[in-house]
Amino acid sequence: MEEPQDYKTPKALLVAVIGMGVLIVVGVVALAGVLIHRMSSKPTQPSLPPVALSDTIPSPNMPLAHATLPTGVQLLSVTRVQDNVLALHVTEHGQDRILLWNVLTGQVRTGLDVGTAH
Repeated sequence: MEEPQDYKTPKALLVAVIGMGVLIVVGVVALAGVLIHRMSSKPTQPSLPPVALSDTIPSPNMPLAHATLPTGVQLLSVTRVQDNVLALHVTEHGQDRILLWNVLTGQVRTGLDVGTAH
């Protein structure tokens, strides 16, 4: 009867497996270090580009646009929607609304009512 021969793992395979194991451990330690560093550091504010402010008076040739809001309506913010359309965030008696204002025609259109979160 023949004795079973012991299987010998090639040395190159052993070196490759051990090397990959070491790389996995080093990668996990590095990732943990980066996470700990980011969580312990203070958050930085994003830097905004500088805005050039001028003290010049607008040209008298420049047309002025006026939006007439009903009495009791308070303007909270203005956002550009399109080239000549602005969204006006207004509040009236505690109810927030969005109005659309066409600057060229001067029309103020009803946008939508913003419900309050309960």
